[in-house]
Order: sequence, then C-alpha cells, then structure tokens
Amino acid sequence: MDVGVMVLVGLGAVATSALSAVVGFGGGIVLLALLLLFVDPLVAIPLHAVIQVVSNGTRTVIRRHDADWSIVARSSLLLLPAGALTIPLVVRAPEAALQAAIAVTVLAATWLPERSGRALRAPTGRAWVGVGAVIGALNTVVGATGPLVAPLYRAATRSRQAFVGTFAAAQLTGHAAKVVLFGANGLAPTAHLGAAAAGIVGVVVGTQLGTRVLDRMSPERDRRLYLVAITVVAGYLLIDAARG
Repeated sequence: MDVGVMVLVGLGAVATSALSAVVGFGGGIVLLALLLLFVDPLVAIPLHAVIQVVSNGTRTVIRRHDADWSIVARSSLLLLPAGALTIPLVVRAPEAALQAAIAVTVLAATWLPERSGRALRAPTGRAWVGVGAVIGALNTVVGATGPLVAPLYRAATRSRQAFVGTFAAAQLTGHAAKVVLFGANGLAPTAHLGAAAAGIVGVVVGTQLGTRVLDRMSPERDRRLYLVAITVVAGYLLIDAARG
C-alpha cells in the first residue's frame, strides 16, 4: 500500500473507532468496507482483525469496570473451534461472494430488529456459549459480527457504559481468535504492516475521542448515526459485489 492509502486507512480508523466508542458497535464493519476498497477479502478480514484487536482492547481497558466479565467468558469459549470449522469455506469462496455475505448479514442484523420493534431477551448463562459459537463461525466469513449480536449484549447489560465495555471485551476475544485462525492458515497480513500500523494508531485516537463524547450524546442520536452509516456501507458492498 502507498502512503496515501495508509493515511486514508488511519483516518478511517479514527472515525470508525470513535463511532464504536459512542454507539458501542458499528465502526468495525465500516472500517472493513473501507479496507475492501483497497484489498481483497482474504487480506481485508485478517488486517481488519488486527486493527480491531487494538480498537476493542482500548475500549475494554477504558470501560473495564463497566464490563460484565461472566458474559465475556462464556461467549468466548467456542470462538476458536467454531471458526476453525468455517475458515476453509472462506479460503475457497469467490471475492464477490464474501462481500455479498458481509453486506447481507449486516443489513439483516441491522434492520430486522429495527423493524420488528421487539426487545430481545438476554440469553441465559449457558446460551451465551452458543452465541459465542455462532459468532466464531461467522467471524471468519463476514469479518465483523457486531451488528448481528449487539442486541443480545445490549439486552443483558444495565447501562450504555456497561454495554460498551462488555461488548468491546467480547469483540476483542472474537477478533483475536480471527488473528490466530488466519495466521495458522498462512493468511496473516504481513505484507500490509504499514496499513495495520496506521489503523492501530487511528483506532486508539478514535476511541479516546469517542469515549469523551459517549456520556453527552442521546441514545436516539446514537441510533440514527449508526443506522445511516451501516446502511450506506452495506449498500456499497452489495453494489460492488454485483459488479464483480
């Protein structure tokens, strides 16, 4: 990647990490779409995972006292074995098919709960293990599962701050599992270390900025911000996949 692309990745990481720090999720899939402008999915997904480990790790440290660590532990239990089952599909899938899968998953996860008007019930203790298995299986395929499972974590937490902390910690383990799985399959993004470094710096800055805004923004404004961003990005991915 040239310097201009690395700068764009860094700036995109600042913006998307700030979005996640405010809303609690959503920035990761926006950043993944940005990476897909420059590299194919088999590079973008592990590169995105490396950057998101730092992004979610920073939020986890900041909100560590708000996080529900019992939920994080249960939902992380089967991440690696579930991901190991699906990564062979990712290696063989066409680029356009992966992009379409990302877009469809995000749109469904965003708008179905929005239109149904039903509040989801929090999973029980054992059910969180199953949630983690689903996350692990999808993580390697669609790259970012935040929009799909965020409503469950929101239902299980007592406040916006607790949601942000708990979900950041759970996403941290999910992205770390992806780094391990892609690395074990020879797909570590070692040829794009400059972009990874730019993204890492960007997410640290963005998380700090977004955290300062979190307590001052209304939940309704949070929701609108997320819906607009995620719909535009998913729409782009679908159109681009159809052209491919």
